[in-house]
Amino acid sequence: MKIIDFLHIKESANSIDYITFYSWVDDALKNKGSFIMPPKPRMSQADGDYYNVMPVLYEPENIAINKMIGRHSIKRGEKRSVMMGDLMLYEADTGILKAVMDAEYITTLRTGVVAAHSALNFAKKDFSVVACVGLGNIMTVCFKTFIDNLRASNDERELTVKLYKYKNQAELFANRFENESNVKFVFCDTYEELMKGADIIFSAVTRATENFASDECYDEGVTIIPICTMGFQNCDLFFDRFFTDEIEQIRGFKYFNHFKELTNVTDVLLGNKPGRRNDKERILVYNYGIGIHDLYFAKRFFDLSEGIDVDYEYCMTKEFI
Repeated sequence: MKIIDFLHIKESANSIDYITFYSWVDDALKNKGSFIMPPKPRMSQADGDYYNVMPVLYEPENIAINKMIGRHSIKRGEKRSVMMGDLMLYEADTGILKAVMDAEYITTLRTGVVAAHSALNFAKKDFSVVACVGLGNIMTVCFKTFIDNLRASNDERELTVKLYKYKNQAELFANRFENESNVKFVFCDTYEELMKGADIIFSAVTRATENFASDECYDEGVTIIPICTMGFQNCDLFFDRFFTDEIEQIRGFKYFNHFKELTNVTDVLLGNKPGRRNDKERILVYNYGIGIHDLYFAKRFFDLSEGIDVDYEYCMTKEFI
């Protein structure tokens, strides 16, 4: 059995470009029907902390995984990320455990890439203003995937990218992408200033107790991707179209029954349902996170990484008590 920790995953990921990550996300969504994936249960804890449990079976590659991931605020000064996750990877037809893997790096990657995928598939054609709030690791992955895919398609449009000022995050984010010659960064002091006039809005805020802005701040044609699903409940009541990575996982949303029109992203990618119909529709994409992406990324990192081989003695006899 392999142990593939955070550093092993990071090393493997650094050898792969973001165009490839994008193709993994797209391919997994198009093949979602081949996965067995029950809706993930959520176990809520105090102060907004939680665990999500994510089992997935993919028989075409003879793999099953179970991921345990959650958000846990720093309790006793421990040195760690607020988001923590691990997964177990099995040989599906035998049940033999093949690897214990870090899931935080994988989750960050696939989450950011999925958000960029949603923007590129559902934004209006002539978008030019992008708003970003929550400028940590996930947003960095999202924006790099977004920019790299535009460049790969020879799209050299000029972009105005509005960043919400929080501590020094906006400055650090802009510095990271300062070599993007077709991007102009603008710093915003309020959510209203950030949202108004934006064609695409990315939010990677991990905790929000109220809506970011009033209805009037969201112009016609806007596409919102709330990566952590929070802060836009007022939009649920008046936006024109809603898309999601898995309908069954968002049925518990407060205003689920108020959505005007809801479609699985997979149905759009396969040509079974329409995506954006015109440049006036207000669209919101709720990617609640699906285990097929974790499995897809985990299998490829399992194949790439040497990891640490350990002896793990599972039961080999029928009678053992």
